Amino acid sequence: MVNPQLPEDVIIEILIRLPVKSIVKLRCVSRTWRDLIRSPIFIHRYQNRERKQSVLLVKRYTTRQYEDEGILSFHNPDFPELLVSPNLSFPVLNDLDFPTRICSNFRSYSHVPIYGPCNGLVCIPVDNIIFLCNPALREFKPLPPPSITCPMGYRILAFEFGFGFDPNTGAYKVMQISQIREDYYEGLRLYLEHNYKDCLNLDDYESFDLYDSASNSWKHIDEELPKINFMPSFQTFFGGAMHWYAANDNINVYILCFDIRTEAFQLLDFPDDFPKAEDLASLTVLNENLALIGFPLWREEPEPSQVIEIWVMKQYGVKESWTKQFVIRPYVGFYPFLILNDEWLLVESDNGQLGRCALNENKFKGLPFYGFHLSLSAVVYEESLINLNDIISSDCENG
Repeated sequence: MVNPQLPEDVIIEILIRLPVKSIVKLRCVSRTWRDLIRSPIFIHRYQNRERKQSVLLVKRYTTRQYEDEGILSFHNPDFPELLVSPNLSFPVLNDLDFPTRICSNFRSYSHVPIYGPCNGLVCIPVDNIIFLCNPALREFKPLPPPSITCPMGYRILAFEFGFGFDPNTGAYKVMQISQIREDYYEGLRLYLEHNYKDCLNLDDYESFDLYDSASNSWKHIDEELPKINFMPSFQTFFGGAMHWYAANDNINVYILCFDIRTEAFQLLDFPDDFPKAEDLASLTVLNENLALIGFPLWREEPEPSQVIEIWVMKQYGVKESWTKQFVIRPYVGFYPFLILNDEWLLVESDNGQLGRCALNENKFKGLPFYGFHLSLSAVVYEESLINLNDIISSDCENG
């Protein structure tokens, strides 16, 4: 019993109606209250409560006092101009002591999106460090790095990631896609110095490596996939699978999917009338359906005919079910990345300002938040009490 006057079940029913920041404070009431709030039973009840608190999490980079600063800001999804919690500085820049080389190049972390959410958790990769994060508890936990070996004459050119939850095992999984490309000059050096002729005839390839929180380890996914010449991007987790926008050598665009339970890949077709291949497509969810946001590549002077198209796959996996739901015009250089509350398109303007467009009215409204150009990313998550140390046990870490 937490309180001799009230049964524990009643206490739990009261507590699960509170926001996370209030519950965190109540952990200080007594050891008994702390143990109750940290117990798996309470965390499970809180995770499955009827009324959940949703928060819009925005990541951006800016400059303060002549130094780059990474910011996670917490917004009301219905009124994004309103902050619901103080900003949180990104740990690589301020809170955690990692080698200087990680932060030496702004380009290595400014364009990193937020992956997720899954059960209130998100994944934020920064250079060669991948973090799991519970934004409600303001907790970060770095994952062990995958072991990727490049053959002589190769180098890792780029990364893309995915994040999901496996309900069958209760594990959180992170996919790292490494783009392995020929290093021509290194190959030439090896040939001249050591006569390694094979280094002059190298094939580019992608490496797919999967992290599993249950074992706190990585494994290589060895599956034959179509040749990718455009790095998979704009990942979204939907229906138990990770989804990426991708293109092959023939400039054919498709959606690359990875089922989190079966750990198998599949390809989904784009709609036939989707914008041309040199444009981009961001993946998101609209009205509980997988959706595509088609938009032109960024140009200094957008053409008047350019528009943003939003397509919805009414029946998952069926190409013929793609339906053009919205057309936003004129396109004026926005970078769209999230559909908010099924009625707003969250965008970044060409000057780094966060804004939103009404899907039905084609109206842009700038919000009072700025960052470096193309540094903005956002997700909507539901507050969770999941402790990252409970996901990755000390036994796993030591094993």
